[in-house]
Amino acid sequence: MTLRKAIIQNLDTREQLEVMYNPTEYTSSTQLVTSRVGATLQFLRMESPTFTVSLFFDTYEQGTDVRALTRRLVSFQEPSVGAKEPREPPTCLFSWGGFQYTGVIRKLDQRFTMFLPSGTPVRAELTVTFEQVLTPRQAIENAGLDNCRKIHIVSQGDRLDLIAFRELGDAGAWTRIASLNGITDPLNFPTTQQVGTALIIPDRGESPEPRAASQAGRLDRPRSA
Repeated sequence: MTLRKAIIQNLDTREQLEVMYNPTEYTSSTQLVTSRVGATLQFLRMESPTFTVSLFFDTYEQGTDVRALTRRLVSFQEPSVGAKEPREPPTCLFSWGGFQYTGVIRKLDQRFTMFLPSGTPVRAELTVTFEQVLTPRQAIENAGLDNCRKIHIVSQGDRLDLIAFRELGDAGAWTRIASLNGITDPLNFPTTQQVGTALIIPDRGESPEPRAASQAGRLDRPRSA
């Protein structure tokens, strides 16, 4: 089987750097961001994950300065000439063995461990940390906009039609909110037991669940303003 080297490519300039030795490990991390509303913990978004890889460069046998190689990677942190935004860092691609990660090089630590008698470094250990650059599709997925509903914490004096207008832009959508949450007596909403509870807000255009829809026919209109 042919040995394939890991590649780091500057996607702005198309310049690429082939690592000297493939990494022995890499790490990827994500962070969940939430907010607490009353007793409910609500999803906000997923923070962009980071990716960290350790690389090894050695030019002892050639007797050359290893920094000639590592400087190329450092340059991948600097804005490219002709970039869309003057101070926009270049987007880089790390690829190895079918794995790909696209992001900017957020941090680059260099540790020089061997030197020629002249003091020229010939061996370096690099720790490279990437921060993901999201496509519009990935940004939507990380924000949970595809699969997360809004939650409204019921307060004394709330009205279903006002909640529907504020959350969905349609006061008439109160029936969908009521049916989704099993509210069969909107005239007395909210009751003492309902105050402080979480009310699920349906997505725009979402149809009620079949069970809730059957209850909707028995609902009366909420009190008028």
